Amino acid sequence: MIKMHYKKISTVLAAVGILTAVGVWADNSASTAGKDQIVQDGQGARQDVRTDNVCDRITQFVDNLNQKASGQENQIRTRQQERLKAWEEKTKNADANLERLRANWDNNRSEQFAKLEEAAVSDNQKKAVNTFEITVKAAIAERRTAENAATKAFQSGVQNNVRTRQGQLDSLISNSSSARVTALAKVQADCTAGASAATVRTDFQNIMKNARTQMQLDKQNVTKVNTAVQDLIQTRHTAMQKAMGDFKATMEKARIALKAAFPDQASGTADTAVTN
Repeated sequence: MIKMHYKKISTVLAAVGILTAVGVWADNSASTAGKDQIVQDGQGARQDVRTDNVCDRITQFVDNLNQKASGQENQIRTRQQERLKAWEEKTKNADANLERLRANWDNNRSEQFAKLEEAAVSDNQKKAVNTFEITVKAAIAERRTAENAATKAFQSGVQNNVRTRQGQLDSLISNSSSARVTALAKVQADCTAGASAATVRTDFQNIMKNARTQMQLDKQNVTKVNTAVQDLIQTRHTAMQKAMGDFKATMEKARIALKAAFPDQASGTADTAVTN
């Protein structure tokens, strides 16, 4: 009997030991799982904080960049408008000054024509003077028409190049602004989607880098006004030279014909006419 009770007691104790061991293992497992979850939760929270910080910093950076860029863009547009206005004013003043000079030349020429008419005695001389006056007036009118056309082409060419450059710069400014908007939209989308701080930062940097690269390429294609103006100056110079060359050739023939009508007069009689 004693042996049987002893075996039962031993069996019970063994069972209790097993249950106790199982309970301890279960408690330890639960404790470990809880710790792991806490660690994961902590890491996730830290990641959320880092992402939030990056999102906030980038958003603030873009806001500051927009303010700075807006001021610079306004300065560029203002300078372009001022340059165009200054060019138009300069052109207007040059045209007005040329008209005043031409008016003075016309008055002086009329006075010289009057002197030639007084010097003409014979009918042949009077006819020669009349022909000379008609030839001079026609030659001057033709020369001025050519000069006006060359000047107008030059002025229009410069103005068009300035306006073209202005439009290209406006496009650069617009593209730059669009790039910043795109970058900020991507950041906001990444942040909303719960992307990591590294992903948010990398995406933003790539967009801004690509935008800067594209702007540098676009800048190379912007019209160089100085280069274009040099070409326009050369074209105008060539046209002016031709107009003057044609005028001088006509005037030389007219002078020879006029001198022939005054064989007994001083050789300078035919040269008194102002031919500007």
